[in-house]
Amino acid sequence: MQRPTIAIISTVLNERESIRQLLDAFLRQSLRADEIVIVDGGSSDGTLDVLNAYAAEHRNVKFFVEPGVNIAQGRNIAIARSHCDIVAVTDGGCRPVDGWLAALVQPLLNDPNYGAVTGVRNVESINDFEFFAGKLSTSGNAANEEERVFHGRNSAFRKSVWLAAGGYPEWLYTAEDTLFAQRAKALGCKVAVAPEAVISWRPRPNLKKLAKQYYLYGKGTGRIGQTDLKTVFYHLRNHVIWMLALLLGFGFFGFWLIAMAVLSFMFFTLVNPVITTLKRNNPDLRPSYWFYVPVIVMVRSFCNNLGQLSGYWEYRGAGVFRDNLERYRSGDWKSPFIAG
Repeated sequence: MQRPTIAIISTVLNERESIRQLLDAFLRQSLRADEIVIVDGGSSDGTLDVLNAYAAEHRNVKFFVEPGVNIAQGRNIAIARSHCDIVAVTDGGCRPVDGWLAALVQPLLNDPNYGAVTGVRNVESINDFEFFAGKLSTSGNAANEEERVFHGRNSAFRKSVWLAAGGYPEWLYTAEDTLFAQRAKALGCKVAVAPEAVISWRPRPNLKKLAKQYYLYGKGTGRIGQTDLKTVFYHLRNHVIWMLALLLGFGFFGFWLIAMAVLSFMFFTLVNPVITTLKRNNPDLRPSYWFYVPVIVMVRSFCNNLGQLSGYWEYRGAGVFRDNLERYRSGDWKSPFIAG
């Protein structure tokens, strides 16, 4: 029997510094992709020149320029304009190992019962901040298939799964891949793990960008109605108390004692469990973890919970997110690019 056709799709925006590396990695794969489809969100840094050159040289490379599209829209466009049976997904700025594609799609080729596959992420870092930011954002795949999902940075699925789900939810800026995977699972899609399908990526390079990333992650979670308000208010209350007490301490020293007490409580309940797990999984952990891990965990906690509260406010108030979510989960919403 003829094997199913396979496409690699990716969305990019102003990736001139890394787009060659990404395309070369796609073209080096031990299993040749029938199509490599790139959707550019309107780059202005020379990315399009590189894409033009690769498309002219390689028949299986094609790209589309769609200014202003978000990741969900870009992925839907790429998948809709692909003619393949299986879709492998990764993002601009990532670097797949040479055997990535073969390992990623193998479960789909071997077992028709699987509808999607999730790969493994590997952290590339140039300093301790990026190293620990990456370690703290890389989670393992659930051992229980019923709890396992797949995410856009490293996944593959049958195009039929995408069609049945209605595509990626385009009204979301973040959490679009989570909701897409949840919809696919609700429709009976089984997810396999491909431990040899490794994607390398660099975390955010500084605390400001990391804070924005987790705020947007939290906002996406809130917009799809998955915010636990009790937990969010609990963490935000603790953050507000220590920050306010720290500021008031400049007027009265006693408030600094309150700030230190709350920070100590948060260290033992929020930070220390993360350090314990990190050390257990990484016996030769860099000594600087004592500084970087508490800072990253605290910033991540504050920004993510603040983002969740903001996203939940939009979910409950604006109506568009709640309505779209209900339509998506019921099957009444589908990407306009599916029809087109």
